[in-house]
Amino acid sequence: MCTGAAFYHTGHIGPLEALEIGCAFFESTGIRITSAGYYEYLENGDHEGDHDIMEVSLEKLRALLASGKATAFWLHNQQGTVPWNAAFEYQTDGFGSFPHMAAYCNIGIDRIYGRLTGWMRQTAERVRFPYGILYTAENMTDAFYYAAGYNFTTMFATENGSAFNRETPGLYNGQARYVDKMLRMAYPCNLLNMEHLKIELGGIALGDWIQSDPKHGILSRVREDLWMWEVEAGQLEEINRILGEAGILVAWRPPQPKKPRRKLP
Repeated sequence: MCTGAAFYHTGHIGPLEALEIGCAFFESTGIRITSAGYYEYLENGDHEGDHDIMEVSLEKLRALLASGKATAFWLHNQQGTVPWNAAFEYQTDGFGSFPHMAAYCNIGIDRIYGRLTGWMRQTAERVRFPYGILYTAENMTDAFYYAAGYNFTTMFATENGSAFNRETPGLYNGQARYVDKMLRMAYPCNLLNMEHLKIELGGIALGDWIQSDPKHGILSRVREDLWMWEVEAGQLEEINRILGEAGILVAWRPPQPKKPRRKLP
C-alpha cells in the first residue's frame, strides 16, 4: 500500500516556497531526494503546448525557480522498477494542469500517518490553501493519478472516477466547488476551511455534525481558518455514504446494483 496527499487551490504559493514544502515532505518520510525536474514547453513539439520534464540537480532546480526560468516541478526518489519510492509535485495552471501540490510515498498509511499529518499541519501553518486530503492507494501510480483526478482512478467503490477531474479549473474549466461548497470525498485526514464547516448536512452544519458523535471523526484547529478532520478507516464507508446521500461530495455515486448472473440454458 502507498500513501498520497494533495493540496488544492495553491496558485498563490510560489515555486520556491513549494520547493521547501517538498523537501520537508521527503524529510518526514525519511526518504532522500535522488532527482528533480521541471516542466518546459518544447519548441518543436508534436502540438501546441507540448512539454516535457527536464531533469536537473536539486540545486540547479532551486536556481531556476529563483530566476523565474522554471515554475512547475517534480522531486523524486526512484529505484528499481517501481515508479518512485516517493515523489512531490508542484503544478501551476500551465502544462495542461491546474494549481495543486501533491506528494506520494510507497509506505502504508498506518506506518507513516503521524509523520504525514504533522507535515500537513506544518505546511498549512506555512502557506495558505483552502483544502487538502491524505489518502491511501494500492500503488504509486494510483496515488499519482488520484491527486489530480486522472485516469478514472478511485479510492472508494462509491466514487465516480471522472467527477473530480471535471470539477477542476484545468482542461474542463470546472467550478472547483471543493474549495468551499463541497468535499471531494471523506478521507483518513482532511484539511477543511470555514466554508466547508458551514455546509449543511440534514439541517446541521458539517462542523457541528462532525463534533456531534465520536464516530464522525475528530476535528482540530490548524490555524484560525483551517481545521484538520481525521476519520477512522472503519468509519469512512459509512461517512461517505451519509455525506454522499446528502449531496455534498463531488465524486460520490450511489452503490451500483450487481447484475444478475445469466442462467445457462
